[in-house]
Amino acid sequence: MIPITQNLLQTLENQNTQNYSTDLTLHCELHTKLNACNEEEEEEAMITDDDGTQNLLQTIESQTLSSEFHAKQEQKEVSTALTLFDKSWVSSNNNMTTLSAVSPWKIMKTLTKSDIGSSSRLLLHQSLVHAHIMAFFSADSVKKIESNGLSVTVFDRDSKSDYELVFKKWPSSKSYVFNGKWHEDFVARRKLKVGDIIGLYWDQCHSKFNFCVLQTAR
Repeated sequence: MIPITQNLLQTLENQNTQNYSTDLTLHCELHTKLNACNEEEEEEAMITDDDGTQNLLQTIESQTLSSEFHAKQEQKEVSTALTLFDKSWVSSNNNMTTLSAVSPWKIMKTLTKSDIGSSSRLLLHQSLVHAHIMAFFSADSVKKIESNGLSVTVFDRDSKSDYELVFKKWPSSKSYVFNGKWHEDFVARRKLKVGDIIGLYWDQCHSKFNFCVLQTAR
C-alpha cells in the first residue's frame, strides 16, 4: 500500500508542477505582450507629439515670416521725403486749421479778407490759442494779453527775420489777434492774399512765435 501511495503522491506533485509551469509561462507571455503593446502605444504617442510639435513650430514660423513680410511692406510704403506742407496734416475748423503732431505748425489758418485788410490784424480762434499757446505764458503775461496786449517776437521762417507784433485778446469776439505792424511787416511785405494758408507755433526754446506761408492761393 505504501509504494502505491507514494507513486500517487509523486504523480500528483508532477501534475501540479506542470500546471504551475504552464500558468507561469502563460502569465509571462501575457505580460510580455502587454509590455509590447504599451511600448507601441508610447511610440505612437511620441510620434503624435512630435508631429504636433512640428506643426506648431511650422505655424509659428509661418506667422513670424508673415509678420516680417508685412512690416517690410509697410516700411516700403512709408515715404521718407521731407515736405514743407502736407494736406494730411490739416483738419478744418471755421477757417482755422490745426496740424497733427508730425508737423511743428500747431496753428494754421486760411487767410480771409479781414486778415489782410486795413484793420491790420490776424484773428486766431480762442480754442486754438488756449490749446497751443497760452500754456507757455506766465500769469502776468496772460493778464497783459487779456487786457492791453503783450509785445511778442514773430520769426518769419521763410525770410529768416524777426518782427515785433502785439498779441492780445479781441474783446468783441472769442478770438485773439496779432496787430501792430501786422499789415506792414507781413501782409504787404510777403504779399499775402485771401486763401493763403499760414502756420504758427510758439517756440518755447527761443520764446517767440514762428510764422510760415505753407501754401499760396491759386
